[in-house]
Amino acid sequence: MSAVDSRYQRITAGVPELDDGTVRDVLRDGFGVTAVRTRPLAGETDRNLWVADESGVEYVFKVCSADDLAAVRFQNALLRHLAGHAPDLPVPQVVGDVIPVAGDLVARLLTWLPGAPLAEVGRRSAELVADVGAMAGKLAAATTTWRHPDLPPPHYWEFPHAPTALAESLPAVADPGLRASIALVEAEFVPALDQLAALPQGVVHHDLNAFNILVGPGPVRRVIGVIDFGDAQRTARVADLAVLLASAMRGQPHPLRVAAALTAAYHRVCPLTEAELDLLFPMLAVRAATVAATTARLHSASSHGDPRHRSPAAADLVRVVAEIPAHVGAATLRQACGLSAHPACDAVTGWVTANPGGAIVGFDLPPVDLSAGSAVFDDVDPRDPAALRAAESAAARSSIGRYGEPRFADGGAVRTGLDVFAAAGTPVTAPLNGTVEPGNPAADLVLRHEPAPGVRFWTIYNGLSSAGSGKVTAGQRIGEIGPAERLLVQLSVFPLTGWRQVPGTVAHEDAPVWQQLLPDPSPLVGGAVWTPATERALESRERHLPRTHPTYFSAPVNMVRARDCRFYDETGRGYLDALNNVTLLGHAHPRLVAAATRQLKRLNTNSRFVYDVLTEYAEALTATLPAGLDVVYFLNSGSEANDLALRMARYISGRDNVVIIDDAYHGYTTTVADVSPSRYKHYGKPDTTHPTPVPDRYRGAYGYDDPDAGPKYAQHVIDTIDEVNPAAFLYEALLAGGGQVVLPPGYLAPIHDAARQRGVFTIADEVQVGFGRLGEAFWGFQTQDVVPDFVTMGKAMGNGFPVAALVTTREISEAFDRTGRFFSTYGGNPVSCAVGLELLRVMDEERLQDNALTVGQYLRDQLSGLATRHPLIGDVRGQGFYSGVEFVLDRTTKKPAIPETLTVCERMKEEGVLVYPTGPSWNILKIKPPLTFTRAHADEMTAALDRVLEAGW
Repeated sequence: MSAVDSRYQRITAGVPELDDGTVRDVLRDGFGVTAVRTRPLAGETDRNLWVADESGVEYVFKVCSADDLAAVRFQNALLRHLAGHAPDLPVPQVVGDVIPVAGDLVARLLTWLPGAPLAEVGRRSAELVADVGAMAGKLAAATTTWRHPDLPPPHYWEFPHAPTALAESLPAVADPGLRASIALVEAEFVPALDQLAALPQGVVHHDLNAFNILVGPGPVRRVIGVIDFGDAQRTARVADLAVLLASAMRGQPHPLRVAAALTAAYHRVCPLTEAELDLLFPMLAVRAATVAATTARLHSASSHGDPRHRSPAAADLVRVVAEIPAHVGAATLRQACGLSAHPACDAVTGWVTANPGGAIVGFDLPPVDLSAGSAVFDDVDPRDPAALRAAESAAARSSIGRYGEPRFADGGAVRTGLDVFAAAGTPVTAPLNGTVEPGNPAADLVLRHEPAPGVRFWTIYNGLSSAGSGKVTAGQRIGEIGPAERLLVQLSVFPLTGWRQVPGTVAHEDAPVWQQLLPDPSPLVGGAVWTPATERALESRERHLPRTHPTYFSAPVNMVRARDCRFYDETGRGYLDALNNVTLLGHAHPRLVAAATRQLKRLNTNSRFVYDVLTEYAEALTATLPAGLDVVYFLNSGSEANDLALRMARYISGRDNVVIIDDAYHGYTTTVADVSPSRYKHYGKPDTTHPTPVPDRYRGAYGYDDPDAGPKYAQHVIDTIDEVNPAAFLYEALLAGGGQVVLPPGYLAPIHDAARQRGVFTIADEVQVGFGRLGEAFWGFQTQDVVPDFVTMGKAMGNGFPVAALVTTREISEAFDRTGRFFSTYGGNPVSCAVGLELLRVMDEERLQDNALTVGQYLRDQLSGLATRHPLIGDVRGQGFYSGVEFVLDRTTKKPAIPETLTVCERMKEEGVLVYPTGPSWNILKIKPPLTFTRAHADEMTAALDRVLEAGW
């Protein structure tokens, strides 16, 4: 057995424990530390003890064999170097010197670093991953330039020893699948380790795994410690990064993306050479295989092997990396660092672009759009994969699919080649001179092309019923399209030796790498390329829309269709809609689509003509309201409805003042903007507008624990009414813009009584909260047992179609008639009425108000459960399907978590769930999904929020 192997066997035998008295004596006499508390710590080769002195300062007391004295002094010298040359790196500080203790043991003392091991942080934000990578780069920059005269002896985990470690351990791997994966890594990547000596060298940590990196508490997690320099050694500089990647990738859903992010962050701090990048993936694969194989060898009850590596994730990672071709692994890491994915990329794409060819089937085929935005899928439910596939097949006959297109029928996966859809038996010809590479299981036919010095690439064909052999010339027949009537043509910059399959589709996130490895073949064979429309759309908005016109999210999403509770963007990705209170019945409800289409075919005009659907709708709408509210003014938007209500109240009362609730929003016209604090606070409050306190039981003067909060908040309104003698009191039955604030019980009734006694009109703004959304009642004001003088409505009234109305009494209407006729050209048009009428029928038949009541409460219960684990959540409130989650930095001070809330929304979008901030401080998630939202949707949203808050940022 080699010296390296013998040392490994010796150190795993362990170090004897010191009794407590001896430990305290050594600490006191050798290091000047009076230990008050101690506890044992894990360690593979040392005995480690956590120590706290009488002043609360914490240390790590380490005991090891005197045989390791030279290595210990090397480590101390390295830590002192870091303290002097990289003081911002969070590494332990050396206290005193090495002290001999009982027998052949030595002891040393280091400062304690707090934090949780990265390995115990289940979900990691992109910021944390970047911080880990940057820390590794800073460490490499500080250590690899350091020199020491006495290097420690080699050890088991060094990369040059990997062939021996794998050979010794592989027979102990019982799982045949794992054994095959390790053997594959051994065969493909171990030979590459011969290049290690040619890479930049230096002293490295050499055990920079996820257990030796400490991070702070969430949600803003960062690296606050790097520990355990016991394996520090002079070797290839990139070894540290390879060890880090092989550890940090474990258990992650997309390990190669994690590796790319870590490598990019490292590279920004400590630039890697091209040779290092090309060897990095083989090194991480070998490290992962060595850990898994060694774990299997040492996995026994009496083993002294490191238990940290025994997680199944170590073996799972080997299975993953064994399936990643070397070209792909290297390409991903190269591109992350700003290099081309493959050295041949530029030469190949340059030549192909400069030398266009023609159709390989003898005739030109029209391109077919099979993306999510295609009209092909307009009559297809996007939630039905079989229907999507059938529509795709029907549309794609005798056409050519676009390169780079995210196919809707493939769930948004991106095509890495061109699809030629043509009849079986259609001859296929070579695009240029080439040589057939036979026997490749990855394709029906592979042609190698070397059209110019230094230019070599391959064309790949899948879907041929027969294929040629030997050398071929441009235009020569190379086979026929097979019975599937579909030929996939791809171009590769790398040889396909050893490939079992070349992917026809890849995930959208991985497409940039693959599109360099498998670039666009359309210049050679004809065809089209899919290009995203988002950038063009944003540029057009920039040119033609006001600068203040908002968009959701820092990276706006180009939505191309929606159905029920999901949006779909141009890449085909679906997003759960927990935001849009306009589409009450869900997006594109088939019955509403049919009603609008049917009516458009029959009649659409203005309401000065007589047509039955208007009166049918007016009767159905007023039937949902209390008796007496039976005169309907049809309009186009909620802003118009509120504007008209205020105009009527002011005319009839002869007064101009209006009392409102602070932080409310009632619309965009001049009149209603003047009674909307979220608008007039930008230009000054009009003298006729009089805000009253928000009845917020979380932040306001009267809290959840005050049973009289409602009447107390109401008194502020009554006092204001008495003071200013207004025309009207305008309110929402749940404050939307004010922060999803639920009105406390007993709030509206005394206000209504006082207003009626004083001749003040009451206006219930139901634009956002009406139509069963609050669950308990059809109209929000009904949850407080009041009847207003005016009810305004819009938004959800037409499920996204522009329908709005003001409903009042006949007496009030006739009093307003003295001003002359009121008429809205489009208000109450036949199509609007048909849509609105069908919406009421669907709501009743599908019992959506009941769904809002039960599922809305279920959703809040789930969200409240998250609050027990995530202190950022200060309050969860709402009624029905109108809920709010308020984020605070401190639950005692209730300081709003403003940027954090927007970050949560951005991360939720990345998780495929749409929510957005609201409230005066924009620290509240507004949650107002369609009334078709199910418990499954609620679970999906809650799980996404849990993941976001756990990962932090």
